[in-house]
Amino acid sequence: MSEPKPESFQADLRSWLTRTASSADDVADMAIRRIRKRWGRSGVPQIQSYTGFATADTIHLRGRVLSNPPLDPDFHNDRWWQNLTHTWRRFASDEVPGVTIEGSFAGVTGQTVSDSEGYFELDIPRTADNSEFAFWMPAQLAIVDDDRVSPLESFSVCDVMHVSSEAKYAVVSDVDDTILRTGATDIGTMAKLTFFGNARTRAPLEGVASLYEWMQHDGKRFGSPVNPIFYVSSSPWNLYDLLEDFLELNAIAKGPLFLRDLGIDDDKFIKQGHDRKLEQTRRLMNAFPDLPFVLVGDSGQEDARLYATAAEEFGPRIPAIFIRDIDPETMSDHDEKVGRYAKQTAAAGVPMHLVKDSIEVSVIAERLGLLSKDVLPAIEEATRRDHDRKSGLI
Repeated sequence: MSEPKPESFQADLRSWLTRTASSADDVADMAIRRIRKRWGRSGVPQIQSYTGFATADTIHLRGRVLSNPPLDPDFHNDRWWQNLTHTWRRFASDEVPGVTIEGSFAGVTGQTVSDSEGYFELDIPRTADNSEFAFWMPAQLAIVDDDRVSPLESFSVCDVMHVSSEAKYAVVSDVDDTILRTGATDIGTMAKLTFFGNARTRAPLEGVASLYEWMQHDGKRFGSPVNPIFYVSSSPWNLYDLLEDFLELNAIAKGPLFLRDLGIDDDKFIKQGHDRKLEQTRRLMNAFPDLPFVLVGDSGQEDARLYATAAEEFGPRIPAIFIRDIDPETMSDHDEKVGRYAKQTAAAGVPMHLVKDSIEVSVIAERLGLLSKDVLPAIEEATRRDHDRKSGLI
């Protein structure tokens, strides 16, 4: 009888530990909910809706049911200890499983049930022609058949992004150190920014708001957006409200956010790290099979590797990959790593560009036909202006 290989034993042990911890976590959650219910403190379920999007045949609505959704912070007056309290509330979420949610869009309704962590996804079939929808349209969500809250009390509205036939390409953008300065490669800096800051004190990357606005509007100053932008991140869903507020406060093009569940299940904590971004990118590219996709990330973590894999799978459908250099003043291991993956994508016919700022992205994008030459001065001016922003951001 052959001895088990060490790698197999370690994998089996890790799987067993994950299943055991996950089971213990589920039991603990159920016990806490029973205690709260017994003492009359189970809370009222409320919907935290996420931005949705529409494909050719389906409206995709998403969200989470919580009894303690994040509070609206006072961005200008909250001090660090108040920011810390808000962060604690985000992670100490009281999710509500087994709740029936009804969604409605353009007169069509559907229902779904929240899962063990309170999350829900609701797909509603499309029945109207594309031309009848604006780029942004509202959908309605409500909790039904629940004694704790009425549909009216739980009513929530979420925006749904509709991709029209006029779209020339889509953008999939990372968040951390791609549009939002996080210091993801330094755990101390990242912890400080996450726990003690808020959406106003977080610093955007210079010029990104102007760059993404021109890309989404296809180089037109006025009129509705045309090209969709999706944001993918390995940050947990617990930070959704902070990231959404950050986009709005910094006038960065709005788009659906795809984050990850923070848990210890085998399909969450273990597998929903950086590779989750690749899974979401695949899902989006498969959902819009006729649309080219521009991929944007940074050199600090795994974006170059993930996007190189996407390039091998989708080839010419990716006109360009942009990797922001997190340390543009020095030649580092990060740059060498990106260089290796750039050779991999070149073999697949996809250019990967290591860029220092939004100006360089815009110049290359113009050369590739993704932006018009007329908008380059505006992006350059915005980037330089952001460099000179007043201090106070962390």
